[in-house]
Amino acid sequence: MKRRLMAAVMCVCMLFASCGESEKGGGEGDVSFSQQSESITSSRQASESEAADSDGRQVLTLDINNDKKPELTKVELSGKCSGDIERMASLSESGHVLHNGVVGLIGSPIEVEYDGVYDAQITFYYDKNELRGVPEKNLVLLYCTAPNEPYNTVTSAKLDTQKCVVSAAVQGKGVYLLADAYQWYGAWGEDVSEYAYERDTTSYKTDWEREFDTGSIIKLADKDWAVKNAPDFHVSTAQQLASAVYYVNGINPTYNKVSITLESDIDLTGYDWRPMGWSKSNNHAFCGTVNGQGHYIKGMKIKVGYEPCGFIGYGWDAAVHDISFINADVTGTHCTGIVGGEVYSSGVWSNIYTQGKVSGGGKDYGAIIGRESGISFKGCSADVTVGGEPFKYFSYKKKQEAETPVKETFHLTLNPDCTITRDEHKEFKEITWHVELDGVEILERGAENELTLETQYQWRKGSEGIHKVYLIAPGENGYVRVSNIIEYVGTQP
Repeated sequence: MKRRLMAAVMCVCMLFASCGESEKGGGEGDVSFSQQSESITSSRQASESEAADSDGRQVLTLDINNDKKPELTKVELSGKCSGDIERMASLSESGHVLHNGVVGLIGSPIEVEYDGVYDAQITFYYDKNELRGVPEKNLVLLYCTAPNEPYNTVTSAKLDTQKCVVSAAVQGKGVYLLADAYQWYGAWGEDVSEYAYERDTTSYKTDWEREFDTGSIIKLADKDWAVKNAPDFHVSTAQQLASAVYYVNGINPTYNKVSITLESDIDLTGYDWRPMGWSKSNNHAFCGTVNGQGHYIKGMKIKVGYEPCGFIGYGWDAAVHDISFINADVTGTHCTGIVGGEVYSSGVWSNIYTQGKVSGGGKDYGAIIGRESGISFKGCSADVTVGGEPFKYFSYKKKQEAETPVKETFHLTLNPDCTITRDEHKEFKEITWHVELDGVEILERGAENELTLETQYQWRKGSEGIHKVYLIAPGENGYVRVSNIIEYVGTQP
């Protein structure tokens, strides 16, 4: 089966490529472009002392010493050729974001180039102690010719668990990689019961630990407690909260809902805290609910580099309510807020109080969230400084909305049946209907080719209540209102 690469860019940020099918193989999983892939810089070169076996085959070797992807130790390309194989072929780790975003990737993707080499074979050497709990029997070899081409399963691949190698005849020039069959085929909705397993979540290093400085979280977390209590955490101590963060960042599968409920006030003073939820491939976004039950988190101090920064780092369909953050100190380079760094499609955040300071360069900062979309704030307040200056806006988006002059270019008309019509202005692109119900945003819908907004979209959360509708469009500093506001109560204008 062939499948096209499918890439995702969220936030403002999801890009989907087409997928196609043929014989059993696989495709590439969701890939987030909201976080830049770290380039692989390696001084490793193919060995100059190439071996030749008795039938005239030569061997090109790539020794691998990648601390962030230690599953692979070596890759060999063997084959016959009339000259030196080191001059006629090359092996290298691929740094391309699509190859490195393959679902279930084990180790580094390997780029294979050759000319004039025949009867070629490729061999992957792996360290079974670095497989992150993935069973050896689940190792599958994938191949594709280019980043935007489909991945195929190399069905001729042979696994030798004694020698810890996977080998196969070379299919052609391109990229080869090992993947976990359970994650890979499962991402395409196939029956993966034969590959199912329970990960050893206490002994292997997670992708989060490899990608980031985890601060105090790893030493503080009780991993057994995290697994036992997931996905609904009731936390009373810093250790339990750290355990929940560890679960979200290291173990929780893509978009599985997690709830965190505070059962008491929690003091994080003295800990080097880290955001909950990160955005590589969107595999470990925080998705769920934080319910403070009126309690506070005190003394949270976070300092990170180029990643979403806040109590929640990267969140999707996340909601927070009834909680206070006191004496918070949050420092990031972009998308920085005390409660959230970068959060989308999350509905209402209510009864939140933040007190402390936000620091760092760039923009997209806020007293509650740095960058957000689709969030309404109810009953919230803040006493926060940004860069040492008082900052009254809950998010950078709210700051832009408040400070950008409104020019009501479009005119909206409320009709007797509660549909809303607009006039036309050809120079505008990407105009969008903005709909609120009782002060909560419930819809943003493209209006570029839609002159009338039907009631089904306005009443998707119920027809009763105060409805507010207007148009927004891109401006210099984000989306701004570009029409008058239509407001009506209930089902009658």
